[in-house]
Amino acid sequence: MPEALDVTCPCCEAELKVDPETGAVVWHEKKKGPAADFDELVTRVQSQRSVLDEKFARSVQHTKRSGEILEKKFEEARKRAEQDPGGKPPHPFDNE
Repeated sequence: MPEALDVTCPCCEAELKVDPETGAVVWHEKKKGPAADFDELVTRVQSQRSVLDEKFARSVQHTKRSGEILEKKFEEARKRAEQDPGGKPPHPFDNE
């Protein structure tokens, strides 16, 4: 079995180990960039916070809507079950 290849990413300069047979990355190590000044770091954290707050708000709205959708699906299934005269679902292996 051939040895894994060591490759350096041209974009982020991360060290990658690539399996030559499959072409899959089996291990990676990210390089840490130089520390930025404090004001830039604070600005970056604040911008990330606003993005995360937006994602959380969308998630809450989606969760609220999914409850409504599931309730509608349940009601439709209940109506169909009441309308079904047999009352019992057909067995898939019966040949009737």
